Amino acid sequence: MRKLIASSLVAVHLSVVGGGRAPACGLDGSFVHSDSDKTVIRVAKTGTPSLFFEADLDVNTDGSSRSYHPHDPRGSSLALNNIANAIERIFDASGTDVTCSPRKGPCFQRFISTFEAARDSDWVPTGHPRITTDGMIPWQKQGGRLKPCLITSGPHGGYFVSQTSLIVDRSKAECDQARYLDSLAFNAVVLPKYAKWSSQQRVLAEGDLVAVRNPLNRELAFAVVGDRGNPNKLGEGTIRLAAQLSRKLIAGNETYAEVKALQLDVSHVVAFPQTDLRKSLGAFTQVDIDRLGRDAFEEWGGEARLAACARLGKKKRTRVAG
Repeated sequence: MRKLIASSLVAVHLSVVGGGRAPACGLDGSFVHSDSDKTVIRVAKTGTPSLFFEADLDVNTDGSSRSYHPHDPRGSSLALNNIANAIERIFDASGTDVTCSPRKGPCFQRFISTFEAARDSDWVPTGHPRITTDGMIPWQKQGGRLKPCLITSGPHGGYFVSQTSLIVDRSKAECDQARYLDSLAFNAVVLPKYAKWSSQQRVLAEGDLVAVRNPLNRELAFAVVGDRGNPNKLGEGTIRLAAQLSRKLIAGNETYAEVKALQLDVSHVVAFPQTDLRKSLGAFTQVDIDRLGRDAFEEWGGEARLAACARLGKKKRTRVAG
């Protein structure tokens, strides 16, 4: 199998440090993202096409068959997430858009109560509150009107189907959970919606390889770009990724609170645009991600180069590794 990144592209830049030669980051381009932290994205203008950034790592449950349940909108007992995180916009009974932000306190309660009213009306779109869930929960026509898709069989029958922008099996229908990337089974990161970050005219997109490190315990994991999220938010990963970076095992029966507790204050991310492993493998496993991700990372410059890029970061490391 051909390597995803040719060794001829590797260009680890060297600089003199304390009289010796040490790898430098070598990402000589940069831009600032629109998130509240104004995160700097560093870009390779030469050598291996790549990008680097430092951000926190919240946990994204999308793609898991346990993400959202119609009768557990707060994630209190059944779901791994609260339903507000699956809703794009909310409307009152008159059709007025009443979407609010941030989704805390009274605003969060508005999302929950609007969802419950829409659910209790059996999703009648006129004369009742309604919600949209574009890209997060698919809808299909049932009984003459659109309703959100439910998993129809198996241990998680009755949960909502939870989408990811990365499609792992296009042979599956839109309302089949197996179509999407499972947050419990795969390491993946989330890109901001609409982001078109590029290095040397190569645009980072779904399926591309990523290396992620927890600087507090130096755990390194390999992942893919698996989903899109808030355009103004940066720093999300799957349950499996967050667990690996925390050196914790997951059984699959975790609660919402246990999943949220896996979030990290800081992570280092190196992304390799246009390395989509679906193009060479089709179907893939986490073993494939680990193997090809490590190949790409080592050819890029590995731990030594990542350490040089990390020194350019600004986040404070307040927690001690456990």
